[in-house]
Amino acid sequence: MAENEAKARKKFEEAEKKAKGGSGFLGSLFGGAKADEAADLFVQERQEEESRWQQRSNNEICCMEKGCGETFDNVEFYEEHYELFHRHQCSVCGLKFANTHRLELHSDEKHSSFFKAQLQLRPEVALFRCWDSECTLVFRNAKERNEHSLKEHMIEDGEMKLEKRKLARKTWEGRSDDAVRGMAGNLFKISKLWKEAGDAFVRSAELHASSNDGRHDTASNYAEAANCYRKINAQLAVDCLMKTVEIYTDMGRFNMAAKNHCTIAELYENECPDMAQCMAHYQKAADFYKGEESKSSATKCLIKVAQYAAQLEQYRKAIQVFEEIATWEADHPTLKYAAKNHFFQALLCYLCVDVLDTQHALKRYEEISPSFADTREYKLIRDLIACIEEQNQDHFTDTVKAYDKISRLDPWHTALLVKIKRSCGEGEDDLK
Repeated sequence: MAENEAKARKKFEEAEKKAKGGSGFLGSLFGGAKADEAADLFVQERQEEESRWQQRSNNEICCMEKGCGETFDNVEFYEEHYELFHRHQCSVCGLKFANTHRLELHSDEKHSSFFKAQLQLRPEVALFRCWDSECTLVFRNAKERNEHSLKEHMIEDGEMKLEKRKLARKTWEGRSDDAVRGMAGNLFKISKLWKEAGDAFVRSAELHASSNDGRHDTASNYAEAANCYRKINAQLAVDCLMKTVEIYTDMGRFNMAAKNHCTIAELYENECPDMAQCMAHYQKAADFYKGEESKSSATKCLIKVAQYAAQLEQYRKAIQVFEEIATWEADHPTLKYAAKNHFFQALLCYLCVDVLDTQHALKRYEEISPSFADTREYKLIRDLIACIEEQNQDHFTDTVKAYDKISRLDPWHTALLVKIKRSCGEGEDDLK
């Protein structure tokens, strides 16, 4: 194909040279005698120019995305450009989005004939999903969705306008310092230089804070920094998340503050284990969720609080929290069957403290939730009390084994039962 193109160009040049003879433009300009020489010089210059353009095009990479067309000196610059500007860009209209989820929503709502047909045929059905990928709420129209996204997730608009640039080496021209550092952070992330990326986002957050141009941008940059630091130094991530919590608390965005407390708790749970700190941050998250009437989210955090309190041998605190959860569930029309699990956990904590208190609690729970008396958990606690009173470790072990065959006990329950078994007298601390 290239050979045919070269032949065609050669034929074209010969025809052009012939056309520019004595009677043509060059002939009239230089005279008939020098027309051929002028034509040769003209063709030679044109060939050299085409050769230069051909060499340049061979060395450059052109971005073929809609509305771009920028050229780059090497693959590295092109990859950086694509990652920053086209990774989540609509191939139909060219609009850019922050992530895959928002791009999918845009494609459905703006370019899907099936979505439009559904909207026309069934206008009462909720089809507009939240811009936040973790939110499961769906709305009847885009206005309600956008209001929810702004209020609950601080997402003002799912759409981001595409920013173009001429060359990768000129990325930073004409941008503010905070934007430059934000883009630097993204480039460091692409290169997996997590410390440098985190430092860049922290500096960007500090610049936003000093210029008072947006507390949300400040919090977002601290959160980005935390995500980077999390891969190399959990304590640095915690420091950034605490600053994010302070900002959201000042803004009255208590759901966002609670989410960040949960993230901090997860860091203390996994990356840098510290049960006391983990419990404290889950408690703070639960308090924020309660204030926002997010009872389900608060309950998830409180379960963690109670479990860690029991592991730290703070049994009275664990009992109080488990009772709070179970009492709420017992009055809930759909969660009342889950109350038995948390009554059971509270009773195990009671057994670690005092048998008499356990007996009183057993009667009280039966009054709160009469169906609890028919559960296997109720019968197990009753049998364990008898084993402790008789100081019969063998019967204790057999009772636990019989329960475990049907309802498997997780490590948390097993650890408490081992502690309870010690109160049955001398013997092995083993339930097997």
